Amino acid sequence: MCGIAGIWTTRIETAEARRLVTVMTEVVRHRGPDDDGVDVVSDPGAVEGAPLVVFGHRRLAIIDLSAAGHQPMIDPATGNWITFNGEIYNYRELREDLAGRGHLFRSASDTEVILKAYAEWGVGCWRRLRGIFAFGLWDVQYRELHLVRDHLGIKPLYFAASSQGMIFASEVRPILAVDWVRNRLSLDGLVSYLKYGSVQEPCTMVAEIESLPPGHYLTCGRRGQTSVRHYWRAQECMLRHWARPPAAGDVLGALEDSVRRQLIADVPVGVFLSGGVDSTTVAALAARAQPGSVRTFCIGSEVPELDESKEAAETAAYLGCEHSTLILEGQLVKNRLEAALNSYDQPSHDGINTYFISMLVRQAGIKVGLSGLGGDELFVGYEGFRKGLAVEKAGRLLEWFPGEIRTALSHLLAGASPVGSAVGGALSEMLEPGLAAPYFAGRTLFSRWHTRELLRRELLPGELTGSAWEKREHVLAAQARGMAPVNRVSFFELQTYMLSTLLRDSDQMSMAHGLELRVPLIDPQLVEQVLPIAVEEKMTGGESKRLLHQALAGLLPPQLRSRRKRGFTLPFQQWLLRDLEDRVGPVFLAPHPSGPWEPRVFRKVWEDFRRGRVAWSRVLTLFILENWLRQNKVTI
Repeated sequence: MCGIAGIWTTRIETAEARRLVTVMTEVVRHRGPDDDGVDVVSDPGAVEGAPLVVFGHRRLAIIDLSAAGHQPMIDPATGNWITFNGEIYNYRELREDLAGRGHLFRSASDTEVILKAYAEWGVGCWRRLRGIFAFGLWDVQYRELHLVRDHLGIKPLYFAASSQGMIFASEVRPILAVDWVRNRLSLDGLVSYLKYGSVQEPCTMVAEIESLPPGHYLTCGRRGQTSVRHYWRAQECMLRHWARPPAAGDVLGALEDSVRRQLIADVPVGVFLSGGVDSTTVAALAARAQPGSVRTFCIGSEVPELDESKEAAETAAYLGCEHSTLILEGQLVKNRLEAALNSYDQPSHDGINTYFISMLVRQAGIKVGLSGLGGDELFVGYEGFRKGLAVEKAGRLLEWFPGEIRTALSHLLAGASPVGSAVGGALSEMLEPGLAAPYFAGRTLFSRWHTRELLRRELLPGELTGSAWEKREHVLAAQARGMAPVNRVSFFELQTYMLSTLLRDSDQMSMAHGLELRVPLIDPQLVEQVLPIAVEEKMTGGESKRLLHQALAGLLPPQLRSRRKRGFTLPFQQWLLRDLEDRVGPVFLAPHPSGPWEPRVFRKVWEDFRRGRVAWSRVLTLFILENWLRQNKVTI
């Protein structure tokens, strides 16, 4: 896991390009504290007509800790270059296959395997890679730059095209550090953030910077022409004609294989463990694969009804794991709040818990952590999933209402509820014509109507529609047409909430501490196995995550595997009214806030929160964005 950066240009000199990429790699130093490199991979002075391409890299050494794993890396046989962030979990099998085809290796790294795989199979090799990855690859023969992102978007990759050329990086901030794009707020990104609490793909919070979609690769040709193509799509798993359809009984073997592969590292590995079935499954399978050597970590809460540390410790003791717990108190959060806020590459109302557990794990000397992230979205869990099904059903009924009646009801509901109201906002959004699918209304924080109230009038166009993220939602809705309701919600969860909130937050908060976070429950082969399984095998008689509970049957006794998940939530309600009030309150009460807000409405969100009329998540969403805009000097 590392930080990558690069430039493609025909407009500037080599020395200047090297300087700019060096600046970018310094911005992502936290992602790779072990080594760094900047190399000219294409030099117009050496090859007439070639563009200037410079790659940069910050290394977090996980596999092959020697200098042979240094990046950017060249393939001596072809002259191709790569700067790579991530891990390839099937690199050993690929290496053996490629060696049998005559390829020679100089290192034991998975990075070199990608170069050799590309030499053998070209762009067709992307689909063969099983792991978490984002990389830039320079093809010296065809003079093409390929930017590639993993199947499910576990690792981020951002890019921007300007008059100077193409620029890319693991984060948005290094691109902002180069004056090729303006630090200008994206209205599309802003509206998506207010609706969901995180910026929705492919947008970012900066107008000229985009996120490469998961399962896609971008090619920049020798004259600078670009194309973006997919190599993998989740819905294809549902539509494939299987010789033998996947069965529930196959899941345990697939889970074991995923966890076993993701334990491979040349550095210490730990497991995030809570009281829930997702992380318990990962810990149990890790303990089976490496008995007596697994370390587990848990965040506990000072609020007893939210604390799962006791359950996690009991599970760890049964599995024979060495266990550590950090009780997260308001004073500790207050002391570390600025550091946590500074870790957001893109703003989000979530992720603070991941910041603190990553801090605990890294302080214990661990460089790789395994998380149970994705279990809810893939294996059908938590109350929010039931909410998604209920919203889908209600939305289908509302479709029978004429459009003008729905619009009138939407505005009536929104106008009668506080800005940020959970029920009023969601119902208002569900009634709005043009919604891609009812599911998307269920995750609303600020409805379209409330967003108009909250933002300054001069910022708003005639309609808050037609953005890239809304178009993507319509594409996803079309792809999900015909799926069973449970599978449709699972598909939406994987492609939106998990992608734009959970995965991005996990990456930015773990990498803030130089910690590689792996997510074995959403390994691409496991996803391909689970998505097509019949709905009744995933949720029967009100039992959620049935597949995971079946997998645990032979690993844990009933009293440890059947505990009801409380849902880990930090007590922000109490903290915002107590420990954090003197930091957060003045931001809302300032007469002239620096963000895009209508001051009166912005202030009223805070006042309504204090009166119990608006949830704490709305306050935190606005506070984090206001801080992020100021910190990154993004203008309106």
